[in-house]
Amino acid sequence: MKITFLGTAAATACPLVFCRCPACQEAWKRGGKDKRRRSSLLVNDDLLIDLGPDVMSAAFAFGIDVSRIRYCLQTHAHSDHFDAGHLVTRLSDYATKDTLPLDLCASRETLAHMTDRLNLEEPGISLLAKEGQEKLHLNAHPMQHMDTISLDKYRITAVESNHDPRDGSLLWVVEEGNAVFLYATDTMRFTENALSLFRERKWQFDAVAIDHTYGPGTKGGGHLCADEMIEEVTKLRTLGHLKENSRVLATHISHEGMPLHKELSAFASKHGYEVAYDSLSIEL
Repeated sequence: MKITFLGTAAATACPLVFCRCPACQEAWKRGGKDKRRRSSLLVNDDLLIDLGPDVMSAAFAFGIDVSRIRYCLQTHAHSDHFDAGHLVTRLSDYATKDTLPLDLCASRETLAHMTDRLNLEEPGISLLAKEGQEKLHLNAHPMQHMDTISLDKYRITAVESNHDPRDGSLLWVVEEGNAVFLYATDTMRFTENALSLFRERKWQFDAVAIDHTYGPGTKGGGHLCADEMIEEVTKLRTLGHLKENSRVLATHISHEGMPLHKELSAFASKHGYEVAYDSLSIEL
């Protein structure tokens, strides 16, 4: 399994559009790994997690053919994770040729909120209706915590998120062969239901991409800060859900209390994890 980070920032991207804080100003100067698109991730070349607003700019920059995507897992429908304008290009009105079929997995609440956003672009199309799915040449799979679906070589499981219950936010576990990958953003601390499922399935993750929105000592709403993330990863290790050589990668990074990439990586190495950056690819 190959994992490629298309974006590793929180909702505002990083540096922020209008921000002149020292971190953002220095990020403009350094560039490179300190310029972050909003979070999304590609598994191999055909499974996307979150059809966000920066998917195409990442594809252009990293030479990725996103027309090959066959599967999309949507964590939730917030605007930094879902761009309806990308999905509507699957309509025949856009003259898109040779469109591959798409399997879209999300909670029922997320599909409903995605539909609301779609209707701002193209009124009358519902992701929860067969007619709407046919117009978009896709199959939508409403999923909830503990649901598992097999799609070709992938086994995909929905996990309860501690982020936005109204949106039915989900974390995702992707299995391919013997490789097991946990995508855990956006979320706060793992819920008891999530930990119970990890225990029930006896998962040992080869890699975890985990929310790291705020820097050390900087707590905020709806997400993990560095200290909380470290505690959650320690919990996974203690419970036996990480192997000796598992990769733990911080993502969904904001500027709030956050060192820049070089300094944050030095901090992370002392605490047993890595800091993801846009274009990072790893093999499991």
